[in-house]
Amino acid sequence: MARSRRVRQSQPPPLPRPATPVAEPVLPRRLHWAAVPLLLAVTGALAISSLVGDSSTFDESSHLGSGMSYLKQHDFRLAPDHPPLGKLWAAAPLLLVGQEWPGPDTPGWRRASHYEFGQAWLFELNAGRPLLLSARIIMVLLLLGTCLVVYAAARALAGPDAGLLALVLAALSPTLLAHGRLVTTDMPVALCAMLVLLTGARLLERVTWLRFLAAGAALGALSLAKFSWPLVLTGPLAMMLAVLVRGRPLELQLAPWRGGVPLGVQGRAGRAAVLVVLVGALGLTTWAAIWSCYGWRYTITPATTNDPSAAELQRQYDASWRQVLAANENAGGLARVGLSLTRVARDARLLPEAYLYGFGWTLRTTQARQAYLMGEYPRTGDPRYFPLAFAIKTPVGTLLVLLAGLVALARCWRRPGINRLLLLGLLMFGVVYGLTAVFSRINIGHRHILPLYPALFVLAGAAAAWWTWRPARWLTGAALVWLAAVNLWIHPHYLAYFNELIGGPANGHKYLADSNIDWGQDLLRLAEYGRKHPDEPIHLAYFGSANPAYYGIRCTALPSYWPFGPRSDLSPGTYVVSVTQLLGVYDPAVRDEYWRERARGYAWLYERCTQPPPADQTADEQRQLAELQREFDEARRRRLLNGLQHRRPDERIGYSLFVYRLTAEDIAELIKP
Repeated sequence: MARSRRVRQSQPPPLPRPATPVAEPVLPRRLHWAAVPLLLAVTGALAISSLVGDSSTFDESSHLGSGMSYLKQHDFRLAPDHPPLGKLWAAAPLLLVGQEWPGPDTPGWRRASHYEFGQAWLFELNAGRPLLLSARIIMVLLLLGTCLVVYAAARALAGPDAGLLALVLAALSPTLLAHGRLVTTDMPVALCAMLVLLTGARLLERVTWLRFLAAGAALGALSLAKFSWPLVLTGPLAMMLAVLVRGRPLELQLAPWRGGVPLGVQGRAGRAAVLVVLVGALGLTTWAAIWSCYGWRYTITPATTNDPSAAELQRQYDASWRQVLAANENAGGLARVGLSLTRVARDARLLPEAYLYGFGWTLRTTQARQAYLMGEYPRTGDPRYFPLAFAIKTPVGTLLVLLAGLVALARCWRRPGINRLLLLGLLMFGVVYGLTAVFSRINIGHRHILPLYPALFVLAGAAAAWWTWRPARWLTGAALVWLAAVNLWIHPHYLAYFNELIGGPANGHKYLADSNIDWGQDLLRLAEYGRKHPDEPIHLAYFGSANPAYYGIRCTALPSYWPFGPRSDLSPGTYVVSVTQLLGVYDPAVRDEYWRERARGYAWLYERCTQPPPADQTADEQRQLAELQREFDEARRRRLLNGLQHRRPDERIGYSLFVYRLTAEDIAELIKP
C-alpha cells in the first residue's frame, strides 16, 4: 500500500482537461465532412474559371522567368528582390512540359533585366499562355492550402463552427481569389504566415518533435516567401512571452517511447530555458532552409559556368551593393537597423548573397514610391491608404461578420474554449502588420496586406459563438448569402473588386489604381474586342509588362508604362486607355496639376506648331521648328490622355481598360490648350 502511494506521488501532475467549447456546436459534425471539401472545390472552380480569361499581369513574367532560371541555370541574378520559394513553386511544373530555354545572349539575361528576359522567354521563344496557365493552376493549390489552414486555425481558436464560418469567408473572398491564382509572391507569404502562427501556437501548447518539425518547416518556408517575413514573428514572440509569464507549466513530450507522458516544466527559469532552446533550434532550421534553397552557394551566379556574362554581372552586383548599403544614411528607424544587419551578415557571409542583396534592396526601396489615392499622388506614403483599401475592397458581408467575431472574442476570451495563446498571436501579428502597412511609404497595392486576411478570417470565425441565438444564425446566413452573391457578380474580375460602399468596381478608379484594379489583366478581352470590331483602328495606352502583339492585338501605341509597337498618329479611331495610364500614376505629364502649371507654355507651343510655317525659313529656323514639333508631338499625346480623364468612356473592357471612340473633331478639341 505504501509502495503504491510512493509510485503515485512520483508520477507527474495530471494535465488539465481538454477545454470545453465556447458554445456547443450548432452544426452537426457530419456537415463538416461534406462542407469542407465542397467549399474547397468551389474555390478551385472559381479560381481556375477566372484565371483563364486574364492576360499576363504585370509581375507574372518576371516571377515565372526568374523561377525557371533558378531551376534551369542555378543562377539567382534575376529579381533577387523577392525570395525564390514562390517562384520555384510556380516554375516547377513547367519542367515537365516542352519549352525552349533561351541562350546567354537573350535580351535581359546579361543585364539581369528580369522583365525583359521573362517576356522574351515566355512569349517570344514559347507559346506563353499555356505555360502561364500551368503555373497559375499550381498556384491555386496554395490558395486551397490557405483556406484549409484558415479552417484549422479557426477550429483550434473557437471550435468547429468557427472553423466552418472562417472557411466560407476565405473560400469566397474576392481578395484571396484575385491573388491566389496569379504567379506572384503574395499568396505564398499569406499561407506561410498563417502556418507559422498556427504551428507556433501548437508547439507552445505542447513541445513534441512532430510539432517542432512542423513549426520549423513553416518558418523556413516563410523566410523564403517574402522579405517582410520578420513582421510575422511578432505573433510567435508574443505567444512565447505569454508562455513565460503565465502560471501553467510548459509541456514537453520529446520521448514518446517512455509511455507518452508529457513532462511539465515548472518555474519561469525552466520555461525560459526551454524557449531559448526552441528559438535557437528554429533559427538554425531557418538558416539551413535559406542556404538549402540557394544550393549552399554564397555568390549570386555560379562559380563555374560557360556564361561569359556571369563574371561581369558579379562585378555589377558588387557595385550595386554600395548603392544599397549607402541608403543606410537616409533610411529611418527599422530600415536603418535592417540595412546595418545586412551589412554585417554580408561581411560575415552568414547567408547567400542573393538573399542578403534582395533583403537590402527591399529595405532601400521602402523609402519612397509613387502612388495614387483619391486624386492625390503621395510619394512617401499616406496613412489613409491601406485602411481605405481594406474598407472598400473587402465585401461588406465579411466586414459585418468580422465585427461580430471581434465582439464575440471580446466577450468570451476568458472562457476555456478559446485558445488564448493562438488568439494573442493572431492579434499581435494583425496589429503590428497593420500598423506597419499604415505607416509604410509604399502604397502601390491592397495586395500588400494580403497576409492579414487569413488571420482576420480566423478571428471572424468566432462569430459562430452567437449561433445559440437564432436571430444571429439568420443574420450570419444573410451575410454569407450576400458574400456569395457578390462573388458571383464580380466573377471573373476579382482583381478589380470594390464593394458597395463606393458603388462597386465601376467607381474603383476614383479611389485607387495600379494592382488594385489595373494590373494588365485585360489584354485577352481587348483582343476579343478587336476581333469583333476589325474595322476600328485601336490606339492603346497600356499599363503592363506584356506586349499587346503577343495576344494578336493590332494597335498603335499611346504613352504607356513601357513602349511597344508603332506610335499612334492621333487619327480618328478607338482609343483604349488603362486606368493607371489615364490617371497619370507613373506619368506626371498626364495629371491636371501638370497642365495647370504649364498652360501658358503649351498654348504658345500649340500656336507655334499648328500654324503653317513661313515660306522663307532659314535652315536654323527649320531645325528649331522641327525640335518644337517633336516636343509638341509628345505633349499633345499626354494632353489627349489628360482630356480623356474628364470624358465619360463609351465602353469598358473588363474594369481596367476605358474605350473612347474619337473623331477628328474630338481629338482636336482634346489637345487644345
